[in-house]
Amino acid sequence: MRVLLISTNKIRVPRPALPIGVAYISAALKAAGHEVHMLDLLWEPRELKAVLTTLQEVKPDVVGIAIRNLDNLTFIDPVFFGPITHKIVQCVRKYTSAYVVMGGSGFSVEPKSMYDYARPDFGIAGEGEEAIVELLDYLKTGNGSLTTISGLCYVDPATGYFHQNPPLGKVNVKVLTPDRSIYDPRYFEETVAAATDLTRDYQPAIETLQTKRGCKLHCSYCIIKKTEGRGNRFKEPREVVEEIRMAMLTNPMVREFEIVDATFNYPLDYAMEVCEEIVRSELNVPWYCQLTPNAVTPEFVDLLERANCIRVDLGTDSFSDASLETLMKGFDMAKVAEVDLLLQKSKVEHTHCVFLGGPGEGSRELRESVLAPIKYLKPKQIYANLGIRILSDTKLQRIAIKNGLIEEDHNMFIPTFYVEPELLDDPGTLNFVRDLYLQNKNWYLWWGLKGQDLYLRSKETIKRVEDMHKEYRHAMQGVKPLVMPPARIPIATQVRFTPAAQEAPAA
Repeated sequence: MRVLLISTNKIRVPRPALPIGVAYISAALKAAGHEVHMLDLLWEPRELKAVLTTLQEVKPDVVGIAIRNLDNLTFIDPVFFGPITHKIVQCVRKYTSAYVVMGGSGFSVEPKSMYDYARPDFGIAGEGEEAIVELLDYLKTGNGSLTTISGLCYVDPATGYFHQNPPLGKVNVKVLTPDRSIYDPRYFEETVAAATDLTRDYQPAIETLQTKRGCKLHCSYCIIKKTEGRGNRFKEPREVVEEIRMAMLTNPMVREFEIVDATFNYPLDYAMEVCEEIVRSELNVPWYCQLTPNAVTPEFVDLLERANCIRVDLGTDSFSDASLETLMKGFDMAKVAEVDLLLQKSKVEHTHCVFLGGPGEGSRELRESVLAPIKYLKPKQIYANLGIRILSDTKLQRIAIKNGLIEEDHNMFIPTFYVEPELLDDPGTLNFVRDLYLQNKNWYLWWGLKGQDLYLRSKETIKRVEDMHKEYRHAMQGVKPLVMPPARIPIATQVRFTPAAQEAPAA
């Protein structure tokens, strides 16, 4: 079948992220004999015109829409990507008879809500490499059953009921290699990343890869169990090194690479095996990764340095012991200070990534928290975000309900943030935070607020988020809601599925 994959990501900070998830899907489809075309909307100022032009050129049988994020996850400057996504679906429906399939981490975190809003033919929640191949085989030949496709979301054509299959299996990461031929060459232009990454004057071209999937940490806000699963599955360290080597040989523009595992050093023994293999192979390529402070040792830092790791982003999340406990990080500020000192003594540049105003971090606590790095730490940079995006089925959602920030039936699909309420009524503390971040050259509060008043900006955000929820409710008026099946209702999976015009929110 002829497949058009559309990457909808529009986020460019701190630098444009390679659509590695789409690349894995493309590799799986090509291996199964399908013809794959790619449209990356990051580079398109007029998204719908680009979609229409590509549809006319490719004439696809299937359009796969990859959703990296529902929104930009940023309280200070919230942007919701739902509207452009459902407009893409409408465009495909109007000008083609292609099946529409949604997937990606953004779809996976709120699959029923996104399906209800955009009304594709199918959605895939979670890992999609095997599911998309099985789905296309079913659509082409009628073989198999919709019920056996992992994470598949669809409306049964016989009963009208919405179904979301559970994740029925785990993709074998040992055999996965992304199809890097789909990447737009502009990702590798040095001026592109430098234009948006304020932390570096010069940014060479970067490649990315995953060494594993899944996570065994329990951070209260995290949704990786929905996108990758709770347990870990690993690539062989030799395969990791070989993938890096081949990616750089294929694309001579690449000078550095980034391991994009959610947390590279958990479990620690596997991360050390990868580093040892990099050293043994004499790869000698600069690279970055994301670490959790609770699995950093002197031996690991030494190994990172010998493996030519030049930068680590620490998922510190808070400089407050109370907040770290609520966020279920598994470490305290004493551990943060210990890790910071270890990295100071090394050649590995380190950054702390933190949330401000999370659970338990009111005005007094936040003032103490933002002063902590001045007293105890010496990182290369600090990245901070005011507030934390709340998503369904997380402990953070339950905390927000318990503390009265949201109701139990609150729609988590639309941008919703946890910020301690007293902060939003405390201009003195908010602007104290702003001033401190502006005074420190390498501290970034969502890439700098310049002279803006953080208190007034927060009030504006509250109004913008309220408007987003109102617009959603207005758009959904008159749209028939999805109906879940009663218990033990059989699924008529052998009825041939054909794409049909479905109700969707008005543009």
